[in-house]
Amino acid sequence: MNEDEMTRAVERALARHEARRADAQARQLLGCLLLLAVFVVGFVLLVTYG
Repeated sequence: MNEDEMTRAVERALARHEARRADAQARQLLGCLLLLAVFVVGFVLLVTYG
């Protein structure tokens, strides 16, 4: 394996890692938004009918 092949392999590995990290962050953001939406709906129902 020469230097160019090693460079390409490292770049591919870094790209895969970055893609996985971005996917995990997107899932975490969606989960937090869902939790926030549940709390907002609960608060609105509490204020409206409480």
